Amino acid sequence: MRGGAIPLIAWGTLLLVLFIGNWIWDARGVNPAAAGLAALIIYLAALLLWIARRDSVRRGPPEPRQDPEALPEESLGAALAGFSLATILFGLVWGRFLVVFGVALLVASLARTVLEWRAERRTRRQAEEPRQ
Repeated sequence: MRGGAIPLIAWGTLLLVLFIGNWIWDARGVNPAAAGLAALIIYLAALLLWIARRDSVRRGPPEPRQDPEALPEESLGAALAGFSLATILFGLVWGRFLVVFGVALLVASLARTVLEWRAERRTRRQAEEPRQ
């Protein structure tokens, strides 16, 4: 992703400023240490993005691609996966049935997502084939 590391660098800089403020004003070492660790983690994530792709620190849109790109508009599998995770977390507080139901729904939603990915890949292959 072109420019993907830029927001992380800005976020890390904001956390660095907060770390310095915490270090100056807080007598205990826990808050400055947490803020410093957070800034370090974000800067490391930006560094990993930069190492993975050099375009991650360049501004502007990416260069156009010639191959067809799938742009899904909606996904029942993804929506059900989110609902199942919420059901599992809710079930941790209220009862085992909701956890079991959430896990079963998660398995079904992941299976649905695999079917959606396969259909997307098949459609992309058909779009790449030359028409006769």
